[in-house]
Amino acid sequence: MRRSFGWRAFAAVGGMATTFLLSVIVVRSLDLQEAAAFFAILASISLGPLVGRLGLGYNVIRLMGAESDALRRRQIAATHLHATALLSVLSAPFIALIGCVALIGHSDFLPVMVMTALLIAVESTRLILSDIFAATGRVRASVATMHYARNMAALPLVALVVLIAHRPSLLAVIATYCAVSATQVVIALVHARHEVSIFRFSSGVATLRTTIGQGTKLFSLDFSEFMLRQGMVWLATAAFSSLAATQFSATATLATQVTLLDSLFALAVAPTAARLWAAGQKSRVIRILSDAATMNTLIAIVVLTVVATLGPFVLEVAYGPDMRTASSLLLILTAAGAFQACFDGSITLLVISGNITAASRTAVAVLAVALPCACVAAWMGGPIALAVVVLASIATKSICMWLVARKVVGVAPCAHLNPIRAFRQLTSDRDDVAETRATA
Repeated sequence: MRRSFGWRAFAAVGGMATTFLLSVIVVRSLDLQEAAAFFAILASISLGPLVGRLGLGYNVIRLMGAESDALRRRQIAATHLHATALLSVLSAPFIALIGCVALIGHSDFLPVMVMTALLIAVESTRLILSDIFAATGRVRASVATMHYARNMAALPLVALVVLIAHRPSLLAVIATYCAVSATQVVIALVHARHEVSIFRFSSGVATLRTTIGQGTKLFSLDFSEFMLRQGMVWLATAAFSSLAATQFSATATLATQVTLLDSLFALAVAPTAARLWAAGQKSRVIRILSDAATMNTLIAIVVLTVVATLGPFVLEVAYGPDMRTASSLLLILTAAGAFQACFDGSITLLVISGNITAASRTAVAVLAVALPCACVAAWMGGPIALAVVVLASIATKSICMWLVARKVVGVAPCAHLNPIRAFRQLTSDRDDVAETRATA
């Protein structure tokens, strides 16, 4: 687990930096319509793998983490990979169309939509491979197949395309993304041949039948997270002017980076927590999740402080004077990450303990209230009102998940006031030894 935290922390730093630089390049080089469309397409690229994997990312980590037989693990991995490929191919065109709505009437609408659909299908396959690598303990392979690595590889190529093009276009940027992601998936498939029976389509069908219902419930967790974050970019694109939509979309994309470490810590912890929970070491699982929440919360507070003090200056220097007024949006949306960091370890606990239905119902209930409120806020209150609704919705979901975990499990992880102890325990050798014993 110590190696996992180290590699994922490196990926988080690189991912945040490259996402920021890519957004700067897009805003400064493309016109407002294409820039707003780019952020909407990024949102669709996030939603596409959620639909394509249908919650099977969580499921493959949970099932493979608790399975001791190597052949059985390969069958589980193959089933989830094949299901993801099929679902993503079927759903990608529809999700791409939603992401490209802002380009309707644009000369590049059709080729951009086709490229986006292809990118969504490729991204879904890449992400399930990353989950499979995480479940088998191949930390570096899991990190290398995440979108942070894709962004780091795409940044210099996108910058080169923008520099040499007479008129930089959104189509060129998306095509570059697609080429990088496809290369990443091909390499990942080669390295995954020992973990998954890629070409044995008959293996593991029974496993899929018994777990697809759980996968659907797990999908609701991913979908609610998406709609409360990237989904609001679609709403902003539909409700606001090109400038206001670009401001909201750019700040929402930047604010989402605060949750990167939260997601990375969850991925680092989940396989270990699943193995320890299956081995009956429940108190150790709670401690690990609480320590991870503590480190996440500390980082979120530091980032929030930096945004509050330097946000206006950084936005103006990076994006231009028109973006300075978006600093309030960035501060509000970033604050939501602190609530997620503190309480979202409860989601991991609910999943690995088998209380998937309780987590799913909570996520759906919060989303059912949040979406109408967001629509009213966008059309009647503007960007600031929408940002406040996003903050309140995310905070409500995180706190409700914590309360539900306390009710159904009896205890729930939460951030504590000793980050030094949390760091030492997360990076100690004892957890690596415990994990090894749990899998023996």
